[in-house]
Amino acid sequence: MFTLNDKNIIVTMKDADKSEEKIEEPMQAVDGEAQSLAIVANAPGMVFQYVLGEDAQHTLPFISGQCLNVLGITVEALQANPALFMDIVLREDRENLRRSRAQSAADLSTWNWEGRLWIESFRDVKWVSLRASPRREKGVGVIWEGIIINITQSRRRETELKESHERLREVSSHIIAAREHERIRIAQEIHDDLGGNLTAIKIDLDWLGRHIADEDAVLLTKIHTIDQLVDRTIDSIRRLSRDLRPGIMDFGIVAAIEWEAEEFTKRLGIPCQVVCAQEDIELGQDAAVAVFRIFQEALTNIAKHGRASHVRVRLDADISAKGQLDLEVRDNGRGIAPADTEKFNSFGIRGMIERAGLLNGKLTVSGAPGEGTAVHLSIPLVPGPDSLAIPQSNIQQS
Repeated sequence: MFTLNDKNIIVTMKDADKSEEKIEEPMQAVDGEAQSLAIVANAPGMVFQYVLGEDAQHTLPFISGQCLNVLGITVEALQANPALFMDIVLREDRENLRRSRAQSAADLSTWNWEGRLWIESFRDVKWVSLRASPRREKGVGVIWEGIIINITQSRRRETELKESHERLREVSSHIIAAREHERIRIAQEIHDDLGGNLTAIKIDLDWLGRHIADEDAVLLTKIHTIDQLVDRTIDSIRRLSRDLRPGIMDFGIVAAIEWEAEEFTKRLGIPCQVVCAQEDIELGQDAAVAVFRIFQEALTNIAKHGRASHVRVRLDADISAKGQLDLEVRDNGRGIAPADTEKFNSFGIRGMIERAGLLNGKLTVSGAPGEGTAVHLSIPLVPGPDSLAIPQSNIQQS
């Protein structure tokens, strides 16, 4: 037993042990706090505690040392005047910041916000991401603990990638439109040049047939054979010209869809019913051609793979301010599996999707084995900036 007589205080060895334990506890707390502060100081962003008081006052009890690097404002200045943060937020992004904060305070959901700041010291705009968790304390208000991170580099890469995609879309749009215009030119030349020449040959053959003696049967037979060959060639030219650029397109997209459906029925003997409430739907030339090509490709896929006995086509247009055109081609054939639309060589489906995307539209292919297939196209009636055009002249699978 060890005693210490000082002002009538007696301490035993057991009491001393307890005293040592009591001394160690605050030391451990200090070490833990120091460790936490070290973690906060080395965090890749500005850690903060923000309080929206019940009296509507804004305070920042804690701000980490990264404040100057992230916001270009010292910790002391921001704590003295929390409104400085809103001052550096670009005007276009302030309302979104207020709305996200109000929503987080109302339902105590995570406060998520991304926006732009004007950093005076850098004379530049910086993108930041704010993430904070809220809690409500009675008599205090809503308290958020969170972090603000600089995301400028990732945003710039995002913008560059988007611009790259836009340029690719423009090139693709130009190529498709140029191809359509080249088809029109070739169809015109085939019809006017080759068709005209063959017609002249047919007239000459007819003249020869009338001026050759009847007893020259061999020559007459030869002329008749050549005449039949010319007829077949003229028919082929008409078919090629029609495939390159159907003349029915001049009468509008509804007439073109109905005509192509009738041709499909004639060729394959598969009934193809078209339902459309409008007599005509006003579309730009390039958009109408794109819709027609998508319809042709849908019928081609049915002919090649569908094994259908009936096809139903629905064409409709909403002519309101935000109107859109809807085209649905549905068959009762073998259907399609999800993997079929993702095959490397599924160029037909990919082509339809690409055309729809260039019209700022959406194309879906849905169905199941044994249940038929449905192709649905939806495009805005008002052309967007990426609609098919030449100067001078999106799969989603359900």
